[in-house]
Amino acid sequence: MRECSIHMNFKGEDDFFDPIRAKQYSELIKKLNIKYINTKWNEELYFKPNRPDVISVKKIRDFCKENNVTVTSFHYFGPVFQHDGLDQSFCRGLMKQSIDLYRILKPQVMVVHPGNLSLGRSSEHKKAYNEALKIFTPEQIHQIIVDNFRYFGDIAQEKGIKIALENIFGGRFYSQIDELVKLVNDINHPNVGYCFDCGHGNIDKINHAETIRIMGDKLFELHLHDNDGTSDSHLPIGFGTINYIEIIQALNEINYQNTATFEFFRWPLEDRIEGVKNAIELWQALENIAEQGYKNKQWK
Repeated sequence: MRECSIHMNFKGEDDFFDPIRAKQYSELIKKLNIKYINTKWNEELYFKPNRPDVISVKKIRDFCKENNVTVTSFHYFGPVFQHDGLDQSFCRGLMKQSIDLYRILKPQVMVVHPGNLSLGRSSEHKKAYNEALKIFTPEQIHQIIVDNFRYFGDIAQEKGIKIALENIFGGRFYSQIDELVKLVNDINHPNVGYCFDCGHGNIDKINHAETIRIMGDKLFELHLHDNDGTSDSHLPIGFGTINYIEIIQALNEINYQNTATFEFFRWPLEDRIEGVKNAIELWQALENIAEQGYKNKQWK
């Protein structure tokens, strides 16, 4: 059975570490014997950490120590390409800043959206790309992104953190699996691999099992949530149309040893602990079915 990594968001409405929420999480960890968590902090593209940010991240570190949990993954929200010239120092500076700030949490993986170009978010990435085309060819843009990821892989490797490029959806840059595979292959760095997001794959109608087999031992992180194939609704597994039995079988084939990271944030119960308990038990039941078939003893 793979361990489940539970998402925990420690940021309160005032943008500081939320001690009340942390206390609730601590209760959940103790009652369900949680060993792994995943989290994030600031989602600004051009995030410049200030003293409260540093203090809050240190409080997350202390929380992990006190509760004896490991951070499996952390999101990098910054850009991977500087669109307005050859100098990539600004972009790379944000990468280094992210590693320097979050390394104290000792995350196993830093998850990156590879289509995050340097101007704004999703609706602005194409604009940034078109601006870059005034200076570079498409091949040159790709090569700069490859080189930036090699840099990211190097500095993360020094801290024992892997870089995992996540599949997005809806025609974003490097959202198609063949494009993402080519990117990782061109980067050709032992510390740079994949984060496979099952929900995103469902929107793009990909073959989940085949994709997992292609990623193989470069699959560093697995995001679990569900949807009906039309929107990124982040439903709990089993509440959408994804065939998780086939996914688990493919994970077994490639001998995937890392955690199963939950990226759904609700359950049809008000009690968070009971909801997470049900989610874990459902995942474990699916693992059993994938490995043994629908075998069970008849009720008496």
